Amino acid sequence: MTPPPRKVSFSSLQPAPEAPGIASETTEIGGNRWARVRYEPDVLREEWCDEGHEGFVLEGAITYEFQDGSETLRLVAGEAFSLPGARVHRGTAGAQGALLFIIDREPE
Repeated sequence: MTPPPRKVSFSSLQPAPEAPGIASETTEIGGNRWARVRYEPDVLREEWCDEGHEGFVLEGAITYEFQDGSETLRLVAGEAFSLPGARVHRGTAGAQGALLFIIDREPE
């Protein structure tokens, strides 16, 4: 059965801390995590992540570094991104912080 259309109002969701200086409002849609994630200015997410993400930078800037030492990926407001789970990564917000919209898809 096809699910009905759904509206998500992130402003009505309670922010939850993810890591020091990082909080998100999340919901699940079709088995996928949808999140609005806010990084405070210059915050580094210290732990490495091996989950895949797709997203969009709503405000500010973020730079992703990769555990394998490959070239960093710098993104600013208005840019979208795709981070495959096989590319272990972590993000650092810019001087103004960052606000992201992210979808974490279930592994296939």
